[in-house]
Amino acid sequence: MHGTAIAAAVAPAALVAAVAVGYILGKRGGRQRPRSAPTTQCACGASLHGFSDNARERHYASARHRRNIRLIARCAKIVVAENWGEYRNAIAHCVRETDTVLEVGCGNGVTTSLLSQTAARAVGVDLSAPLIDEARRRFPSLEWHSMDARRAGDLAKLARFDAIFVDLNGSRELETLCPLIDAYEATMRPSVIVVKSNKLKHLVSKCKSVEALIRDGGPRGGGGPEPASTATGPACRPRRYRRGS
Repeated sequence: MHGTAIAAAVAPAALVAAVAVGYILGKRGGRQRPRSAPTTQCACGASLHGFSDNARERHYASARHRRNIRLIARCAKIVVAENWGEYRNAIAHCVRETDTVLEVGCGNGVTTSLLSQTAARAVGVDLSAPLIDEARRRFPSLEWHSMDARRAGDLAKLARFDAIFVDLNGSRELETLCPLIDAYEATMRPSVIVVKSNKLKHLVSKCKSVEALIRDGGPRGGGGPEPASTATGPACRPRRYRRGS
């Protein structure tokens, strides 16, 4: 992948990740309005701080609101894990019994085998043929493929995936990782993408919404960054798993 292509892809990928993380609870719909007290943030992501009732109504009727709501509705939920524990704990909260799940960067297959204990079907892919051979030896009943993670179109031909787990080395540079997330979402349209990346987790943990900035009194105000749990959503609570043999 050329440097220019990667640079061009980073911006949309970052936008998709930011939108998905901010709306991990899965807000959907058209002209969504607050149900109780006025909020400072619209369901479409726009700041409503200082808006009058009339200004809010104009915003709800705007092309910007409709465009953002459509974007959110198409976005996969992006769950960011820093390490193995968080990555595997996400299985219980992101995978359903009827799901077909893909793991990209499956290595010797342990996490894919854990996915298969919950999902209807789990598929593991890795660029390393020796690792795929080891995964087949350890877990012969599962489906394994030696494939390039960058070829999203080829991965999409394997199945219609409901969830995608991505482990391309937890310290992989974001210039490589973000375009891949963007490509997987655009090509395979999963409901959720779980990414193991300490760099992306650290970046998300430092992010702050405009509403939080106003609430805390500016970038140097109290409160610091929003909790890192926003990267995984309040539903992704720690849970112990048996480690593979």
